Amino acid sequence: MEHLKTDCAAVDALTDGGLATGTITQIFGEKALGKSIISFQACCSVAASGGSAIILDTEQSYSSYLVPYWRDRMTKRFAKDFNVAEVKLARAPKVSAKRKPVTRGQLITAVDAALSHPGVSYTDAHLSAVADIFSPDFSVELPPPGPSVLIFQTPEVVDLLNLHGIDAAREVSSGGRVELKMRQTPTYQSALHHIIRETGAKLLVYDSISAPFKSAFPSTQDLPARSAGLAMLLAHAQRLCVEFGIAVLVTSHVSIDPINPWDRIPYGGVILGHDAKFSLELTKSTASRNKDRGPEAVNPDDREVSTKAFWAARHPALEEYTRFAYARQDGEGFH
Repeated sequence: MEHLKTDCAAVDALTDGGLATGTITQIFGEKALGKSIISFQACCSVAASGGSAIILDTEQSYSSYLVPYWRDRMTKRFAKDFNVAEVKLARAPKVSAKRKPVTRGQLITAVDAALSHPGVSYTDAHLSAVADIFSPDFSVELPPPGPSVLIFQTPEVVDLLNLHGIDAAREVSSGGRVELKMRQTPTYQSALHHIIRETGAKLLVYDSISAPFKSAFPSTQDLPARSAGLAMLLAHAQRLCVEFGIAVLVTSHVSIDPINPWDRIPYGGVILGHDAKFSLELTKSTASRNKDRGPEAVNPDDREVSTKAFWAARHPALEEYTRFAYARQDGEGFH
């Protein structure tokens, strides 16, 4: 088993040398603590060592502020040149081999013209839904080979599922309930499988895996679909881990127990907890939890200079929350 160093001493110490290949690692915590920063840093560390990393940006935060602020800082920190690029995902209609390929936009224009002639009433949403039926798969134009951090924006849960070979549709019932329905059996030869094979990526990041599901289903609507969708994503990711020998890093949000406010439960519950062999909680350095267990810092001398802490919530060889490590975050990322 190979370990991919993140260049954050706390994370690398708690994961026995870095993110383990062939398995899934989870980092969870409250908002604005730096989950995206440590994720991007891990990807830059991989690229600086000559590899490539893929980020599935479900919160649309990388191109808007994270990359513009951190790209040059990470390049300077690692003293290496590597490509950081946003890659566009596009849906292309399936056509006969004898026909010239058409774009999704051309398909929408054709449907628009066909419906306008008899005077059928419709909306842009209707056109988009029809286009999705005839354009179930993603096409992607990858940049030239070389050390890279490739960023794919996937904020919609249906798009995220489709990227994993899961053809599903989000529907609203007559009673206003949001439901997720599969239209065919999932396929392993997905667009994501193709991307990893073509790029030779060593690290796949979901940042975050919880955002698309939380935004797609208000309140507690269709909990079974949320659970099933998350399980299928993780099962696909685990197969990619095994086939390509990659590491997968998943970030997730938390829910807070009002009775025990120190107890943060990661979104995804048992499903994500089962698939993630390493699970780390990111907190402020002043946070205290599970005092009765006497957690032990692996680097107590760094307490005075630290701003954050990583806790071993799950580890193959440790009891939960019996170890944590102090981490310092500054203008160069996590140390």
